[in-house]
Amino acid sequence: MGADEAALISDERIGGDEFAVARALAAYLQQQPFDVVLGGFFSVDNGAGQVAIRVAHLLGIPHVSSIVKLGIDERKATVLRDAEGDTETVEVSLPALFTAQQGLNEPRYPSLPGIMQAKRKPFRRLALDDLGLTEADVAPKSARVSLALPPARKAGQRIEGDPAQQAAALVRLLRTEVKVL
Repeated sequence: MGADEAALISDERIGGDEFAVARALAAYLQQQPFDVVLGGFFSVDNGAGQVAIRVAHLLGIPHVSSIVKLGIDERKATVLRDAEGDTETVEVSLPALFTAQQGLNEPRYPSLPGIMQAKRKPFRRLALDDLGLTEADVAPKSARVSLALPPARKAGQRIEGDPAQQAAALVRLLRTEVKVL
């Protein structure tokens, strides 16, 4: 909502590897003037959270993750970032890349005139060739070797007796079965 134009980078030669995706996005952004790049904190496919950090590195710009508030003043940005239940205030110079945490904004419903105007906005489809990249440039740097579910958990055990007997039984179980002591 509110974008002046849109671009879709789509090419079968770009795999799902985070390096390849970041390389393609960085190549596109290097062709554009920008002050702020906003991205999601995690992807819904891998959930790795690597693409934005890699893009910022390739572009040589600062990166702040998990932001919940963004303020821009002249050539700097002040952000409030979620830090595992707490918040941090970070100030960075622009251009910069930010990844949004849930709660950054409350999207509004697009209006009918806005929808009609969006249909007339430029929309480009880009492939590797349009970005000046080759298949070798986006060769994956990682591969999933295997994926398996964790072993099924055993049923819990109820330890009977008075507190001293329960403690002794717990220590015995931790030594013999779990092997943590």
